[in-house]
Amino acid sequence: MKPPAYESPRPTRAERLRREARNCLTIAVKQKDLDFTAELIDEAIRLSKRARELAA
Repeated sequence: MKPPAYESPRPTRAERLRREARNCLTIAVKQKDLDFTAELIDEAIRLSKRARELAA
C-alpha cells in the first residue's frame, strides 16, 4: 500500500516573497534612519507586487 500523496510543505515562491516583504516592514519600523526606512518600504512594495503576480 502506498502512502497518500501530500503537497509539499515547502512554501511557494509567492509565499516566500510575502514573508520577505513583512520582514522588510518589521525592520523598517525599528529604524531611525529615514532614508533606509524608505528603501525598506520600497523593497517591501516591490516584493508584494511580485508575490501578487506569481500568485495570479
